[in-house]
Amino acid sequence: MNRSHLHIVVGLVLAFFLITLADLVPFWMPMMGEMIALLIVVILLLVWAGFVLQEQAHDEREVILKMKSGRVAYLSGLGVLMLALVVQGFAHAIDPWIAIALVVMVLSKLFTRLYLE
Repeated sequence: MNRSHLHIVVGLVLAFFLITLADLVPFWMPMMGEMIALLIVVILLLVWAGFVLQEQAHDEREVILKMKSGRVAYLSGLGVLMLALVVQGFAHAIDPWIAIALVVMVLSKLFTRLYLE
């Protein structure tokens, strides 16, 4: 990833993080403001996905870095979803979307691995 893309990606992730945090505190935002913040988060996430899909490795070191960052992101997602599932399980109010996201992550990892081998 070249330097100009790096600045764009860092700014994009920072904006995504700040707007997501703002959306988690809904008492200061009216309903319309909350929906606009949610729309901005979705747009930023789609742009981020475009950068991730566009990313190409040029040598072995970059391939290894890309693989390791993918593994860390996958394991971080699994950890957060498992923590949410456990916390909601203790509260006896499990959100089905957390379980669905967990299953989709695991199955997509499995099927991708089987397909690529």
